[in-house]
Formats: sequence, C-alpha cells, structure tokens
Amino acid sequence: MAGFERPEPSLRSSRESDPEVEFQIDAFVIGLGEIVDALQDAEAAGRLALLHDLSEGLVQRARELGYESLSDAAEQIAEACFDPNPEAARKAVESFTELSKRARRGHRSAAP
Repeated sequence: MAGFERPEPSLRSSRESDPEVEFQIDAFVIGLGEIVDALQDAEAAGRLALLHDLSEGLVQRARELGYESLSDAAEQIAEACFDPNPEAARKAVESFTELSKRARRGHRSAAP
C-alpha cells in the first residue's frame, strides 16, 4: 500500500505498574491535551518566557511519572526558547505534541 505510514508505537510510563503513582499518571496523561494547547498557544504568540516556564515545569513532572522521552522533549522546548532560530521552539513543541499523542495512546484509558 503506497504512502501508508505505520504510526509510531504507543508511549508508556516506565512506572505504569507502580500503584503509588497510578492516579498521578492518569491525571497527567488526561491533562496532556491542555498542556499541549498551552505550549502551542505560548509558542504561537511568541511568548517564549511563558513557553520556557511551562516546559521547565514539565521536565521534572514527566520524569517523575516515568515518561522520560516526554521529559526530554520538554527540556528541548526549554532550550529552544533561547535559540536564535525562530523555528526551533515551534519544532520542539511539535515534537512534544507527537510524543504526547503516543502517550495518550499508550495509556490504559485509551480505547482498545
């Protein structure tokens, strides 16, 4: 089938079987849509200080909950806020957005 791309694999928390963080993971994954919206809005408005603050808050939170790749992507957003290339922040936000979709697909609340 020409042009067919396999979706990237679902992203799962390395702590998904840890009952101590189960509800925190649920809340984080369910809230990813709002988080992504806030990141995209800040980037589109050129509010790099806000974008930096939002992404910095995500770095530790995502890592604590076992989403290392989301944490790394949030760190890339924070770093891109200081990049002179205006495309850097947009690309970093796009990368985080794609990873967040994969995290939502990998969460137990996702439809089978």
